Amino acid sequence: MKMRLQPGLNGAFMAEGFAGQPSRPERVGALSLSGVRLAVKDVFDVAGLICGAGNPRWLQEQAVATRTAPVVRLLLAEGCEWVGKTVTDELTYSLAGINAHYGTPINPAAPERLPGGSSSGSAVAVAAHHADLSLGTDCGGSIRLPASYCGLWGIRPSHGRVAADGCFTLAHSFDTVGWFARAPEVLGAALECLMHTRLPESSELSSRLLVSDDVIGLLDEPVREAFERWLIEQAIPHDRLGVGTLALDAWAHAFRTLQAAEIWQQHGEWVRSSTPEFGVDVAERFAAASHVTSEQVFAAAQVRSQAQSLLANVLSNNRLLLLPPVPGVAPRLDASLPQVNEIRGRSQKLLCMAGLSGLPQVVMPWQCFNGAPVGMSLMGARFADERVFDAARLLHHRTSL
Repeated sequence: MKMRLQPGLNGAFMAEGFAGQPSRPERVGALSLSGVRLAVKDVFDVAGLICGAGNPRWLQEQAVATRTAPVVRLLLAEGCEWVGKTVTDELTYSLAGINAHYGTPINPAAPERLPGGSSSGSAVAVAAHHADLSLGTDCGGSIRLPASYCGLWGIRPSHGRVAADGCFTLAHSFDTVGWFARAPEVLGAALECLMHTRLPESSELSSRLLVSDDVIGLLDEPVREAFERWLIEQAIPHDRLGVGTLALDAWAHAFRTLQAAEIWQQHGEWVRSSTPEFGVDVAERFAAASHVTSEQVFAAAQVRSQAQSLLANVLSNNRLLLLPPVPGVAPRLDASLPQVNEIRGRSQKLLCMAGLSGLPQVVMPWQCFNGAPVGMSLMGARFADERVFDAARLLHHRTSL
């Protein structure tokens, strides 16, 4: 069995299940999902389709789904219109947006650069106006990084806040359902639908913002300078967290260790028995995951506990961390694998915080550097998703006037 790409459309969609694109105006205004065009990452079950998870061997061994994942059902019941399934990096174990079997979706915001993964197709579908809303997943940054690279709104909810039933599992304690939109109104409408909640209608930003010097030290120089200048020019009130407050190097190492251990626990037997063909980068990660020891997991779990306690304290009392979600722009398409991996490693130092602590993080469009986007984000306490989104909406509106 071979899954094909839908021709054109920036390489974002799988051919199976593609329903075309209803023609309609840009979705802005009221918090409504009626008529919103929905694309779905090929890791969610959709009745009548096979979940391919970005790998031909995985696809070959799966049965046709008999039920649709609850998150997809909820959005369709709320009025969304189905467009199709989108490309994902292999078994979602990547941040690049490169799939050795199906290709790299074209980033419409910077066609000479990678779109970011593993929710690459979902991000590209929305950025290219082929969909208004798209579902993805975020384990180590696969909503937040592509949102930044493609100039989109994106949300990683608090871990466990949105049901992940009927969704491919990579690493169970990190996997989170998330979504992309061009308009904050659409992102917020999906939040209300999937979290069974109502967003506040605030007119003033009441949360206290924090800026971390540890984060700033990881940013590419142009982004670092622009961020500091933006804080001053926009007169954004904030408190600073001094150097050494956040142990980002240690946290990123702990994240990689725990994620790899969970991935091998979940998929190691299948990898050994089915011997799937992986792209070079994904193959290297699975090989490394197979050698993680129980001693390494124990040590990493202690670091995670420390990170959770510290971040819970830092983000208490209605405080939010303001930061670019990644250090800079996306790698170029012709970047070498070592260059892509180096950017991945630095990005993980920023992305690991929400993953280790199960925190909500909202990404919004911010600025371009040499024609390529970099986003801005807010991260808050666990289960404060509504407040984080509301603050992001207000901050973006204030700084975009």
